[in-house]
Amino acid sequence: MDAKMIMWTGVLLGLTVAYGVACLGAYEARKGNVQPHSRWMLTMSTMIGVWLVGYLLKLQVFGTEQFRGPEEQYRHWYLPILSVHITLAFVTIGLGIANLYTGLSSLRFGIGAGAMRAGVGRHRMLGRLLMWSLSGTMLTAYAVFFMLFVLYPPE
Repeated sequence: MDAKMIMWTGVLLGLTVAYGVACLGAYEARKGNVQPHSRWMLTMSTMIGVWLVGYLLKLQVFGTEQFRGPEEQYRHWYLPILSVHITLAFVTIGLGIANLYTGLSSLRFGIGAGAMRAGVGRHRMLGRLLMWSLSGTMLTAYAVFFMLFVLYPPE
């Protein structure tokens, strides 16, 4: 396995671990456990921040990967999936920042009426949207990885 393949696998693995941590945080939120939810989500936010820096460094060092399949597959499958992936990734980052802000600002007010005024309802709604967009981002990331490295591997 070459260095580029190790980096791409690490990128996908890092994102998968962060997604798992987000799922744990969402599970704790559904159970009403605010403190564990907070810890899991702050951990995930830190992981995603580190992951984004690593991903940008990987792009700087290795550049983007070229699709090696047939032109028809490129136009009909790869480009649409990649476009959806990129769009979802940007939506996920925006939702993540907004939701992190609403979650941290509502922590000042604790639980109850003060927290609801501080935006826990908004935090909950954004969190649900965020988990859906993160799930779509993950699914399309795996599809892109599969097409680039499994279906049409580098020579």
